[in-house]
This record gives sequence, C-alpha cells and structure tokens, in this order.
Amino acid sequence: MYTHIIIHFDEITLKGNNRPFFERVLIGNIKEFLENTKHNNIYKDGGKIIVEINSESEQTLVHFQNLKEILKNIPGVSNFYFAVSCEKDLEKINKKTVEFLDEFLQTENKKTFKIEARRADKKFGLKSPEINARVGEYVLENTKLKVDVHHPNLEIVIDIGYQQCFIYFEKIKGLGGLPVGTAGKLISLISGGIDSPVASMMMMKRGAKIIFVHFKNRTMASGAGDDKIEKLVKTLSHFQGKSKLYIVPFEDFQKEIIAKIPAKNRMIIYRRIMFKLSEIVANKENAKGFITGDSLSQVASQTLENIGVIYNSANLPIFSPLIGMNKQEIIDLAVKIKTYETSIIPYEDCCSFLIAKHPEIKAKLEEIVRQEKFLEIDKAIEKVMTDVKPLIFFDKF
Repeated sequence: MYTHIIIHFDEITLKGNNRPFFERVLIGNIKEFLENTKHNNIYKDGGKIIVEINSESEQTLVHFQNLKEILKNIPGVSNFYFAVSCEKDLEKINKKTVEFLDEFLQTENKKTFKIEARRADKKFGLKSPEINARVGEYVLENTKLKVDVHHPNLEIVIDIGYQQCFIYFEKIKGLGGLPVGTAGKLISLISGGIDSPVASMMMMKRGAKIIFVHFKNRTMASGAGDDKIEKLVKTLSHFQGKSKLYIVPFEDFQKEIIAKIPAKNRMIIYRRIMFKLSEIVANKENAKGFITGDSLSQVASQTLENIGVIYNSANLPIFSPLIGMNKQEIIDLAVKIKTYETSIIPYEDCCSFLIAKHPEIKAKLEEIVRQEKFLEIDKAIEKVMTDVKPLIFFDKF
C-alpha cells in the first residue's frame, strides 16, 4: 500500500534566488491537476515535493495508473516515485523495506539490488554509506535478492527527509522543463494540423501558459470541425491545466482576400491578418507573444522570405519551436503527446482553403503591403472580434 508520491524536479534547481517562485508554481499546478482526488495534502520536503496518498482512497491499479499518467504530463516534473513512509529509525526502515519488497516482488521478477540512501536531514544518525551497508545487509539476509552495486535489476532508495523516511523503487520519468505559468502567457495560432499542437506543448515545457486561437473556414457547416479543434485543446490541457480557446470566424476576410488579392499571395496576406486578429486576443489576455508551428521550408509560406514578410505584421515576438525539425520528427512528437490521431482527421482549415496552385515563395514586403491596402482590414477586424468569446477546457482526474 503506497503512502506517498515523491516528485523530483531538475531545471528548477538552477534558478538561484528565484527557485522558491518556481517551486510554488509547480506545487500549485500539481494541486490543480489532483484537485478532484482525495490526495490534496501536497507539500515540499527538502528538494522534493511530496503528495500524501489519502489512506481512505481506493488503492487500485487503475487508480495509480491514472495518477501516473497525470504526473507524467505536468511540465516541471522530472521524475517521481510511488513510495511508502517510515519513521526515521534504522530497525523500522529495515523491516519496512523488506515488507515493501515482499509485495513488490510478487509481481516483479528482480534478481539483484543495490541500496541508494539519500539524506536531506543531515542530522540523521548514520551517513549515506552506512545506511547503504546496514539496510543492504538486512535485505540480503531476508530476501532472495543478490547485491549488485554496478548493474542492479532494482535500486532501492532510502530517502531520509526532514519529517520522515521514504522508501521507493521504480523511477517514473516526467516531462521535465519548467512549470506552466512561470514564463507568462503566449497565444498559439492553432490549426487543425499536426504541427501547431506540438509547438504549443513544447512552449508549455518552457513555462508558458498557452491561450489558443483558431481561425474557422467559412465553407464549413456551422459547428463542423469545431469538435476536432476542441479535442486538440482538451488533449493539450492535460499538460497545462485549464485552457482557453478562441474560435475566430474568417468569412469576411476570405471574401475580401479572394476578391482582391492575387491567388499566389493569398496565403501570405491571410497569415499577416491572422497575427493582427490574434493581437487583439493577446492584449485582452495580457500575452507576450505568439506561437506558430512553422518549420523552415516545409511549405511555401515557410520559406525564409515568406516567413520574414509574414512575421513583419506582428507587434509581439513570435516563437516557432519546430523551425529546425523535419516532418517525421514532428509526427513522432505528436504521437507521443497523443494529438496525432486527432490532427489527421480530415478538416479544411483556412490555410488549406487559400492555398494557390503556384504560391509565391519569395514574397516582397513592399508588394504585399501595397496589395493589403485594397482590403478594409481595420473595419473587418473590429467587426469579427466583437463577439468572440473563449471556450474553457480542462479534463481533471
């Protein structure tokens, strides 16, 4: 029966005097994700975060698997363990370790072990090598395991905290990175494709809280495609918690662009307008920049020349974490974060609708700006954004 979850972080430890801020945010994020569970006693003990498992909760395999999936997806968590607690007394530590091992070895085939003692509490009577030797000797005498300090099947951690001792075996890898919310807010221009959800998740790992903006194709029936975008945002909420999605109707701009702009430049001007519209959301949400799923030279709008012209329209920084990745690398990440299956559902977003047969690949800023003057952009922007309200998504455990 587990009693605690021991959570470790890595990059946060490099933050010097700002470290307490990052730790507080991470603890707050963990509490948000576990809000609907009974495991709400979450605190810091030395250089780790402790989640106390409520003894009244139903401890089933499904329950712990759900907890595992939640914690694996929280940015800032580098690894964690399910543990049992014990008083800081060597005799009790020995007995509890063997008792815990007896349960564990009923389902796991392990032959060799080593003891890895950690002492946050330096006042504990024994030093780490002494704990290793004493507990190791007791395990050797009371189980069928053999010692192998170089390549053990099982590493048994004896973690002497300030308040109590924890015993745990299996390390579960987390996302790492920084806690969401420590870097401020960014606007993700999320399409129905593979790239932008991956780009969003990567910036979550750098501490950004993501607000999503999607531009809806006017040719789609009312509500068509919304489910796909909402499902993508809901999936991404598993990484950052509560998420906002603004769905912006693009009909007025499509009509204007198709009527007045040469086909080869439509995509470029569309994307420039996209940043102008998104800036209204950024100002409303106090966001400090934009995220795109651009990958250099992947499509015509992503050549160096065209990216330069498109990004010129933005008044805030633009972050493109996929810029040096190829398509297969992006697909692999999409599969890993479970957005790929949703992203490949057929859906014609605004980008696909405006692609020309022979698009411009080396746009000139002066020419694009000249053509934009034929559009009544400011009036249309005001009209489109008046009634756009955010949808809120967050699937809690």
